[in-house]
Amino acid sequence: MQLEMTHKYDNGLEQVLGAFFDEGHIREKNQRLGSRNVRIAELTRDGGSAKLVVEREVTSSVEVPGVLASFHREWNRVRQEEHWFRKDDGEWHCEFRVRIDGVPAKIKGNMRLQGSDNTCTNQVTLSVRCDVPLLGKKLAKFLVEDSRHKIEREYGTTREML
Repeated sequence: MQLEMTHKYDNGLEQVLGAFFDEGHIREKNQRLGSRNVRIAELTRDGGSAKLVVEREVTSSVEVPGVLASFHREWNRVRQEEHWFRKDDGEWHCEFRVRIDGVPAKIKGNMRLQGSDNTCTNQVTLSVRCDVPLLGKKLAKFLVEDSRHKIEREYGTTREML
């Protein structure tokens, strides 16, 4: 299942990227979002690329369907790994993967951050795949909906903090 979103910022490309890769911003954003046990496992950036790995515990943003109760825990350990590459002066691309401990699904996606000194837009594409017989599509649908809520909250929090 796929999810596509577009987020507009009233801030320049470098300012938004700076926030994305600032340890203080990452920690405060996660605190505001209610995450716990946040660990920045890796954070590197040079002129043309960046890598960010964040591990944290989160709760579900939407109600868990009863049929998925065996996969549900109140807090879930999540690892998100992002690989960013500069395409040109006004555009960066990201490939990311998200792993949720104990959940048999593959979550991956792309971001394309484009802009100028004054504004920018981040186009997010997320793909969820789960091959568990009988429950795979229901689990993937749940993860897409949960991700939609989490991504929108993260976007809103980042805008507030900028």
